[in-house]
Amino acid sequence: AKLQALIFDAVYDEYRGVVIYLRVMQGTIHKGDTIYMPGTGTSYEVWEIGRLRPKMEAEPSLHAGEVGYLFSNIKALADVVVGDTILHDKLALRGEALQGFREPKAMVFCGFFPTNSGDFESLRAALEKLRLNDSSFFFEPETSDALGFGFRCGFLGLLHMEIIQQR
Repeated sequence: AKLQALIFDAVYDEYRGVVIYLRVMQGTIHKGDTIYMPGTGTSYEVWEIGRLRPKMEAEPSLHAGEVGYLFSNIKALADVVVGDTILHDKLALRGEALQGFREPKAMVFCGFFPTNSGDFESLRAALEKLRLNDSSFFFEPETSDALGFGFRCGFLGLLHMEIIQQR
């Protein structure tokens, strides 16, 4: 069968880049394969693949029904969307994406402004670090006549906003 794997989580590792956690729905994925993610329209080579047995154990391949992890040359968590499908890169081997995929959509918006206008770049750096571990968090620069320069941030809900504010 043609490869279809569901991305159910992704985290950033300082030493290896992005770790993708996946479940192979059908087909087989091997170390060295080139994969395609239709949600972002990008292709990557699989550097390491393995199973989760409390710890990560490298394997040469994962087959249908197995859950595991994948390391590739992905450097930013924003390049991976949770819920996306992993397919083979070659058009002849490429299947169709799994049904039901949607981009995370921000439902609650809030403005973050530094207390001191000189701390704007520090706030930007802090928000970028938070974005590394939370792909559903969204922010863009914003200006206010009363508060100066800051960021408009989008969250999945009120609890998500409160957690980001505390961090």
